[in-house]
Amino acid sequence: MNKIYSIFEHPNNVCMSYYIHMKFALYLSYQFFISSGKSFIHAFIPSLFITSSSDIIIELDELLKKSGCRND
Repeated sequence: MNKIYSIFEHPNNVCMSYYIHMKFALYLSYQFFISSGKSFIHAFIPSLFITSSSDIIIELDELLKKSGCRND
């Protein structure tokens, strides 16, 4: 039998409300956008943003580990 998907299913699975999950996902999207720009600039001018990619990976990894309950 097909399960009806709810937009609230995933946020509930990670112990977040829909609103908190939305804010968190938008924050991640913003961080990815900024990091993408820095990586693009770094490709052409390697002396700029030297550690920005590895820095954001570490920062976001720590943030993801602390968020929600990670039950999925």
